[in-house]
Amino acid sequence: MATVEKLTNQAWGTYFEVKNKDGVILELHPFGARALSLVLPVDDGKRDILVGCKNLADYKENSYYNATIGPVAGRIAAARFELEGVEYNTEANQKGNTLHGGFEGFDQRVWQAEPFVAENLAGVVFKLIDPDGNHGFPGNVSAKVTYTLSDDNQYSFTFEATTDKPTLFNPTNHGYYNLTGTPSNAIDEHTLQINANFVAQTNDDVTTTGDKVAVTGTKFDFVSGRKIGPTLLDDPFLIEADAPDALTLTAPDGKVALTLLTQAPAVVIYTTGQGEAGTKMNTGVMRNHGAIAIEPQGVPGTEIYPQFGDITLTPEKEYSMTSTFKLIF
Repeated sequence: MATVEKLTNQAWGTYFEVKNKDGVILELHPFGARALSLVLPVDDGKRDILVGCKNLADYKENSYYNATIGPVAGRIAAARFELEGVEYNTEANQKGNTLHGGFEGFDQRVWQAEPFVAENLAGVVFKLIDPDGNHGFPGNVSAKVTYTLSDDNQYSFTFEATTDKPTLFNPTNHGYYNLTGTPSNAIDEHTLQINANFVAQTNDDVTTTGDKVAVTGTKFDFVSGRKIGPTLLDDPFLIEADAPDALTLTAPDGKVALTLLTQAPAVVIYTTGQGEAGTKMNTGVMRNHGAIAIEPQGVPGTEIYPQFGDITLTPEKEYSMTSTFKLIF
C-alpha cells in the first residue's frame, strides 16, 4: 500500500517521501512544488532517474530543475501580451522575453503542502495564491498541483487553477531525467519515441513563430523511436490527438522506461548541453548532454497564435491538466 511521510533534515528542511508497494520512492518539496527524486528498485540496485540538486540551497540557484513552472511555461515574446483588448507587460528575464513566468515564478515560491493517502496511491497536494498583478499577470489565481504515486507504478501530476479575472495560465513540470541513474552518463544512448508528426517552429531566441514543421527527415523525427545521439533540443512537439500516449523514453540497458500520457497538447523536450556541464547534481556531476527535460504543456506562444489552442484562464472555467508517467522497470 502506498504511503507518504513528512520528513525533515538539514539539507532539505521539510519534505515528503511517497513510497509504493513495489518500493518506488518519490520525494517532493514545497519549494517550487517540485520533485526531488524518483527512485526505482531495479535488479542491479536502486536507480534515481530524476536529475536534481544536492540540497535546497542549490535548488535556489538552479530553480527550474524538477519544479512546477508557471504561471506560463516557456517564453512570452517581448514580455507582453494582449487579453480582451488590454495590454499587459510581464517581466523580461531572458533576452527581452518572459521565461517561465518571470524572475520569481512558481518554481521559486514556497507552496502550502498537504500529504494524503487514498486507495492504492499516495501523494502531496501543493497550493498557492498568485496575487493580481504579480509579475505583470492579471487575476488572483488559486493554483494547485497534486503529485501522486500509485501502487501500479504510475507517477502523476495534476495542475488545477481558478481566477477572478481573465489571465494566461500554461504551467508545466520541468522534470529532468537520466534513466541510467546519473547525469555523469550522457543521454545519447537513450531511445526516445515521440508521437508527434510536427514541432512548433521557433526563432533564434526560442520564441515560437506560429508555424509548425513536419518532423520527417529532420532532427525532430522520433516517431518510430531512435537513439537520441548528440541531438540538442529545446522544442515543442505537437502530440497527435489520437495517439495512445505522448512518448516513451528507454534506458540504454533496457531495464528502465518511461511512457508519458498527458492531456496537454504539446511536450517541450529540452536536452542539457555545455551550459549545464560540470554542475554537481545529487547523483553525480552533470556531463554535456547529461539529462533530458520532458515538459507537457500548451504550446508556448499560444497567447499570440490561436491555431495552437487557448491558454486563457477565466472565472467561468477552471483549469485542470493531468500528466502520468508509467514507470517500467
